[in-house]
Amino acid sequence: MKKLAGVALTVVMGVGFLAGCGSKDDNDAAAGSANRTGSDASNKVVTISVRENTWGARKDNFLEAEKRLNEDLKADHVQVKLDWWPGIDDDELVLQAQAGKVADVFINSSVDIGWERDAGLIRDIDWVKDSSVFKNVPASYTDIMNYDGHYYGVIQDMDASPVFISRKALEGIGWTKDRIDGLRSKVDSGEFTFGDLVDLADQAKKKNLVKTGFAVEDTRFEGWNYAFGSYNYDASANKLILSGKAKDVYAFWADAKKRGVIAEGIGDVDTDKAAPMFVKGQIFAEFARTEFYQMMREANGMKDDIEGYNAWFNDNVVWIPVPSAEKGGKPVSYSNPAMIFVGSKVDDAKMPYVQRLIEHVLDPDLQVNHTIASGKLPVTPEAQEDPRFKAMSFYKEHAYLVGFTKTRPALPDYATFMKGFTLGIDAILTKGKSADDAYGIFKKEVKQNVPADRVTIEE
Repeated sequence: MKKLAGVALTVVMGVGFLAGCGSKDDNDAAAGSANRTGSDASNKVVTISVRENTWGARKDNFLEAEKRLNEDLKADHVQVKLDWWPGIDDDELVLQAQAGKVADVFINSSVDIGWERDAGLIRDIDWVKDSSVFKNVPASYTDIMNYDGHYYGVIQDMDASPVFISRKALEGIGWTKDRIDGLRSKVDSGEFTFGDLVDLADQAKKKNLVKTGFAVEDTRFEGWNYAFGSYNYDASANKLILSGKAKDVYAFWADAKKRGVIAEGIGDVDTDKAAPMFVKGQIFAEFARTEFYQMMREANGMKDDIEGYNAWFNDNVVWIPVPSAEKGGKPVSYSNPAMIFVGSKVDDAKMPYVQRLIEHVLDPDLQVNHTIASGKLPVTPEAQEDPRFKAMSFYKEHAYLVGFTKTRPALPDYATFMKGFTLGIDAILTKGKSADDAYGIFKKEVKQNVPADRVTIEE
């Protein structure tokens, strides 16, 4: 149960050693270039330091955005130059920030806003509210970027959390093609519930059609919490909520474990392991992110055979949103999207150039370049109108989920809170504890380890 044993928590340490910073001369040069302006052939030069992130098309998009911004600025006799800093982990970001080394722009997770702000890494960017880039996005996107009354990040890409279900297993328990193809609409209307999904997994297991009922991406159980109406966070008060609804979630875990739908080692089956297992027909339902679609393509050996993979997918897989636990309820989705952050050293004079650079990174065609390279969804409706996006049937059909996708709150204590929740699950799976026992463990952990002013405990 190594995955269930805890949740990663960034620790801010007052340490002077700058891990991975390079030489003093290199650091001084980098720091100087971050804010230097000068002249180059009568142009004003504005240097913007960017932490390198090469996943998908992220770096390529910044390089193209630099070119497009400079075309815009020609008439103003201004040239922007990107100064690339190495990509580093969260602990090193903190260590370098303590010595004043903060890049102008970097990418991290949306859940990192709280601790990054408290550690002095990022500054507010309230221009997001009025940016034309985001004028047509769902309210959930602006909620993601907004924290404690200010905007602190720009959503860079997006995913949702569909449930991928074995079509062959459904056929094995007697479902017709029409019934399988109509499943998603029944989830959307609230006719098909989370409990119905558990029952199907139970049948597939009992008929030996699959080896595993449910598999889930690492410890991302929030989607299951949301299905039961347990959201854990009050954004208006910026507080965590320990709700009695968690008992319903634990009751599901206890029942699913008793029926064999969920195995003790569920937390050990990450998506890298689950993709080939699902392809082989060993998993009934995989709770994962959008990019699992692409991971299965690679597990199939069809990375460059899109047409062949789509045919395989249509024959072997059906996907749905996470169903509500209540009849007539709405489906749910959850995500942990990447954000573009602006470093705390960026002043108001440089900010307009940083803003326009970031806005170009989100040009519709560049977003779709990243979708193709990464398997993530673009973040604006304009990008979803790109012909290349429309030609990818799974992504096009899947995009409606983002309208109701929720994300992990950025409150720094959330990781500690979820560790307590996960310990309750661990007790059910490995120690045979009841749902009430698990809830008691959860409540005890929260009371002991989460500051009282950061959480509301509903007795």
